Amino acid sequence: MKGMRRWAVCITIVLTAFVFTAEGVYAAPVEVTTSTQFLFGDDLLGGSQSIVAQYLRFSYKPEGKKFSAAGFGRIWDDLSGGKVRDQDFNGRLYYLYLDYTPIEQLSMRLGRQFVNLSAGSSLMDGATINVSKIGPLGVTVTAGRDIVYSLDSESSREGNYFVGMDVHLHDVKNTQLGVSYVRKYDHSDLSREEFGLNAKYIYKWISPYAEIKYDRLSKAVDEAQVGINVFPVSNLMLKGEFYRSYPTFDSTSIFSVFAVDKFSEYLLRAEYSLPKAPVSLFGEYKRQSYEDSSNADVFVLGARVFPDDKLSVSASVDYRNSYEDRDLGFELLADYKISKKVALAAGAQHNAYQRPDDSGNRSAQRYWFAGKWTAMKNLTVTGRVETNANETFSHRTLGRLTLDWNL
Repeated sequence: MKGMRRWAVCITIVLTAFVFTAEGVYAAPVEVTTSTQFLFGDDLLGGSQSIVAQYLRFSYKPEGKKFSAAGFGRIWDDLSGGKVRDQDFNGRLYYLYLDYTPIEQLSMRLGRQFVNLSAGSSLMDGATINVSKIGPLGVTVTAGRDIVYSLDSESSREGNYFVGMDVHLHDVKNTQLGVSYVRKYDHSDLSREEFGLNAKYIYKWISPYAEIKYDRLSKAVDEAQVGINVFPVSNLMLKGEFYRSYPTFDSTSIFSVFAVDKFSEYLLRAEYSLPKAPVSLFGEYKRQSYEDSSNADVFVLGARVFPDDKLSVSASVDYRNSYEDRDLGFELLADYKISKKVALAAGAQHNAYQRPDDSGNRSAQRYWFAGKWTAMKNLTVTGRVETNANETFSHRTLGRLTLDWNL
């Protein structure tokens, strides 16, 4: 797929050249954001890596016109010549599309775009049509070539297609309801066929919600989430939720012949803000069930403290217990605004765990520090450094330095 990769790189370069050389670009209704990033540290094999990446995002929205355009892509190079990533100059186009709205009730999008329906999602080269105000209904129809990315390139094949349709309520107060249908093709063979449902309703202090996916080829509900949020008073939130997943694969995938376990989870969560103190408390209990193994109980307790508008501290402890293993961990996070232009953040995570095939206990830690400097109104510099220690790495450091510029 090197040809496709070169095409993505060329498109990104052309967009960059257009933005910076087009006559009168700064007077036109163009918004441009660039992000230059330098990433360093150890790769997954323990070798050093130094990657320079350039991101570019733009939008073009002429006033009074029925069309607009947007694009987002990146180019990068691994300067260290590591063994994990491709050492060639690489590029990736995330989206590049044209929006057209001939009338208020009809809009169209053409180009590379991300489509997300309750039945499935795709990054595709294609077209999406939205029709609204069909009474209380709206309809979305989408179709195109399904894009699949590998670590460094595009690995799509000929005959990879995505087709979807969604029918939903439009502008119905306090109510969200939609049903959708998706088909995917791999090398022109039907690889996935899904139905989806999403619903949410808000009534005073109570809000039930649900999202369900059904895989017709596997004849199974592969994902279901049903829950309710309750706000009995303004400073208290209660949540109850049931989640179930049954991993399914494309029918053309070798993994479709393997047996998998169903997973179920029951969750109860509460968040309470103290009325006369800058403190928020939260607690959570989860009952996890695996089809062919033991159940597990997970407990989480934590608090957030924000004594003023400059400082915020969050701490939590979690404990997971089952017949086969036990995990105990904690997390500590802090954010501090030194001034309007400078902010700092830091965090620490520690987890001690025991596995059935291990005779002793193991542990994993991660510590990180970050900073943000607003050098100018449209220029921001951020940095982050973290170090990890676990059974795979005795010491693994990762860092990122970013220059974000809104032109």
